[in-house]
Amino acid sequence: MCGSAYGVAADSVLAVSGHERIMVRLSISGRAMGHSVWRMQGEGTNIAVLADCHIHENGPQFPPELFQRLQGADLIVTLGDMGEKAGLDRLQEIAPVLGVRGQDDADDMRTRRDVLVLTEGRYRIGCVFDAVAAGLADSSDPFVASDDVVEVSRRLFGSRIDVLLHAGTHKADERRFGQSGSALNPGSAVMPAEGHSPSFLRLKVTDDGCFGQIIRIG
Repeated sequence: MCGSAYGVAADSVLAVSGHERIMVRLSISGRAMGHSVWRMQGEGTNIAVLADCHIHENGPQFPPELFQRLQGADLIVTLGDMGEKAGLDRLQEIAPVLGVRGQDDADDMRTRRDVLVLTEGRYRIGCVFDAVAAGLADSSDPFVASDDVVEVSRRLFGSRIDVLLHAGTHKADERRFGQSGSALNPGSAVMPAEGHSPSFLRLKVTDDGCFGQIIRIG
């Protein structure tokens, strides 16, 4: 696999218990923004993260190589601007799909929320489309966390988060988030910004932590 890689120890990011398969439970809170908490349990859970693909019938389509790279994913998380429902359906053929909505998303139960939290025990991954609009950042390109990001995170996600997944720039990026976390942007597998390669993010969740890599296509 090509692309930049990072890893964080289990005591600062995400831990999962030693079950052989993923079990997902959904609960909806009463916050003003659509908000979901998904509890994951598994060993060696593989998560693929995509965003900003803008799939439309007479427009951009997923590159064929992407589907080969997504094989083995246990869960596909989308961060908004995925376009028409057909794109989600195509991804669903590979693994379960859930995510947040952006500005170019068809109405769909899988991506109806504005905020998503992936959690196991005390470890939490927060997902939004636009970190600036959510109040988490002063800038998304490059990512610059807001001065009150800790307070905003607690209000938005219900508590602190260890990893922030965000999108909207069409550029893959990794930055520090808080004292020990990361803010990760998968870029776009279909319509990357000028000078950037098509990309998505792969996360590997094990008992030792959450390890990720930006996968560049082509």
